[in-house]
Amino acid sequence: MARFASKNASRKYMVLLFLIALFAIVLIADFLWAASSSSASSPYWSANLDLSLRTNAGAAAANNNEQVKKISRAVKDKHLKDLNATSADLPAPQLEWEEMSEAPVPRLDGAAIQIKNLLYVFAGYGTINYVHSHVDIYNFTDNSWIGKFDMPKEMAHSHLGMTTDGRHIYIVTGQYGPQCRGPTSRNFVLDTETKKWHDLPPLPFPRYAPATQLWRGRLHVMGGSKEDRHDPALEHWSLLVKDGEALEKEWRTEIPIPRGGPHRFVDKEFPQNMCLN
Repeated sequence: MARFASKNASRKYMVLLFLIALFAIVLIADFLWAASSSSASSPYWSANLDLSLRTNAGAAAANNNEQVKKISRAVKDKHLKDLNATSADLPAPQLEWEEMSEAPVPRLDGAAIQIKNLLYVFAGYGTINYVHSHVDIYNFTDNSWIGKFDMPKEMAHSHLGMTTDGRHIYIVTGQYGPQCRGPTSRNFVLDTETKKWHDLPPLPFPRYAPATQLWRGRLHVMGGSKEDRHDPALEHWSLLVKDGEALEKEWRTEIPIPRGGPHRFVDKEFPQNMCLN
C-alpha cells in the first residue's frame, strides 16, 4: 500500500514539471513573436536599419575609390619618372625655323643624310613617271647647293635604307624605277671624300624602306616591306663592314624583329590605292 502511494506521488510531480515546461515554452514563443512583429511594424527601426546599411556601403565605396585614385597616381608618377627625356615634358630651348636655299630639283621620297656640314640628298621622284638618278650636296655653312654627281645605274631610286659611319654612306635595297615598280636587292657604298661607289653583297630578299643602322662594325638591315609592297617584313640581317668595304660575302641572319609595320596601304576593292603612302 505504501509503495502504491509513492508511485502516484512521483507521477504527479512528473506531470507538474511537464506542465511547467510547456507553459514556459509558450511564454517564450509568444514573447519572440511579439518582438518580431513590433520590429517589423516600426518605421523608425526600418529606416534606421536601411540608413545604416546605406551609410556603411557608401563609406566602403568612397574608401575603395580613394584607394584606386592613390594607386593610379602612384602608377602615373612612376611612368613619368621612367619616361625617356626626349618624351617627357621638359624645358627646352625655343627652336626657330630658317628657310634653306631652294633645292636644285623637286624631289619626293628621296633619301638624305648629313656628314659634318654637308647634306647628301639621293634619288627620289621628280614626277610619278620620272625618278632622279643623282646625288645633290647642300652646304649648311653657307646655305648653298654646291654640286651633284651620278648614282650607279643599278641603284634603287626611292624607299632606300641608309646609314653612315661619318665618311661612307651605306645605301641598302629600295624601289628601282618610277611609279610603283618592284624593289631591288642591290646595295652600294659611297665614299664621300673620293665620290667613288662600291658594291655590297645583295640582300637575301629585296625590301622597301628597311631600317638600316651600323652597330659594332656590322651593318644591320631589318623590317621594311616585302616584294608585294604592303606585307611587313620581320627579317633581320647583318653584314660585317669596315671603311666602306664588306668583310663577308653573305649577310648573316639575325634575330627577327617582333613586329613589323606595313609600308603601303592596299584596299582590295580599290587596287588603285596601292601606291598611296
